[in-house]
Amino acid sequence: MKPRWIHNSRLTLAFVPMLLLGTTTIVRAQRVLTLDSAVAFAYEHAPLVRAGGLNVEEAQLAYHETELAPYPPLKYNVGGSYAPSGRYFGYDPTVTNEGVLNGQLTVQHTIYNGGAYGIEKRQAALDVTHAQAGLALTREDLRFDVTQAFEEDLRDRMNIAIESESTTELQSYRDLVDRLFHGGTSPYTDLLKTEVQLGTERIALEKAQADEIQARYALASLMSTSLDTAFIVQGTFDSAFTSPAYRMQSYDSLVTLTIAIAQNELDRARLDIELTRAMAKPQVDANIDAGLLTSVQNLTGPPDQRTPFWGASAGISVTGPIFDWGLNKTQVEEKEVIVQILESELAQQRRDLMAQIAQLLVLLRSSRDRLGEVQTNLQKARDSYDLEKAKYAVGGALAFEVLDAQKQVLDTRLSELQILGDLETYRSQLRHLTAAPGPNTNTNNGK
Repeated sequence: MKPRWIHNSRLTLAFVPMLLLGTTTIVRAQRVLTLDSAVAFAYEHAPLVRAGGLNVEEAQLAYHETELAPYPPLKYNVGGSYAPSGRYFGYDPTVTNEGVLNGQLTVQHTIYNGGAYGIEKRQAALDVTHAQAGLALTREDLRFDVTQAFEEDLRDRMNIAIESESTTELQSYRDLVDRLFHGGTSPYTDLLKTEVQLGTERIALEKAQADEIQARYALASLMSTSLDTAFIVQGTFDSAFTSPAYRMQSYDSLVTLTIAIAQNELDRARLDIELTRAMAKPQVDANIDAGLLTSVQNLTGPPDQRTPFWGASAGISVTGPIFDWGLNKTQVEEKEVIVQILESELAQQRRDLMAQIAQLLVLLRSSRDRLGEVQTNLQKARDSYDLEKAKYAVGGALAFEVLDAQKQVLDTRLSELQILGDLETYRSQLRHLTAAPGPNTNTNNGK
């Protein structure tokens, strides 16, 4: 069963008068902008989102590069040299053969490097996951910023609506006091007090209009359309009535985007340890070539003494460290320290996240409770204002009592709007904190 304060208590912006800048009226066609359309527009035009997409593309190409690394490339090698020899000038022809000519196809490649190929491929897979999570986080940060700006603009428009209704109500009351004054049943001081409060309310309305213009420009800037503010935000502050109750148990073992990125960096650091250890293992290289290889001396010799110059060769070499003064061991220990640092930072990040969630849940509950109290007081304030106006019309109340009652209605309505806006803000912050990675940001790719 819903609490009694929830029924018929949705605050909706239905119509806001056209804003005034000084004495100039803005006559301009304005489109309606919802939160979903604002976020979608920001996604489409934000440079950071495009940069994040390019980072993913770069990481995917780097991963494909590691897939191709184990396959030996086929190359060609064509060259020639001439080393003249003579009695007084020239190199020893037994060494130079008076030059070399070659034209070969060669294959040279490392066929074993201690498992580094596989480790680098797993790291590249983690880099793809990291880039995808980074893109998702960029989009989430943008969505959150747009949501905050949108709700601020919406709150300002609702504030304008409240201030406009209050100004209209005070104007109506001022007309009543003016009639009573000219009828001789109300003193001039009552009219002055009413006009002073009406003037104060008009100033408050102008301030609300200026705040809305500022909020609209901030929202337009986030959508990358800072020069186009010809829109009117449309929405409601109704999550207090439609959102389910939040419980701390719902966030146990939560993996958010920021946690996923930190876990990804930790997994990659662990692979750095494996890669460093692989450097201490032997490396096996093979080479094969086929084609033409001969010397100038062979080509210029008598035909019956020339040796063949078409052929092939193959070879293999093994290299590895024997003694490196403990360098590799030190490098491994350094990587292990880095892993320990990242593990500590990840643990702290989890604790901070749960503390922030707990704080937001407390704020949500307390705000809901205050909203019920404020809405109860609002109904009482409206009843009191109606009563004071009726009493004043027959001489049973003073003008300041009516004005105080009207001010109490206004202040309570603004308090209600503030709490409803706070509830939307807390809900948005909670969603932002707990945004989870999608299926394309799996953190287990490197395990």
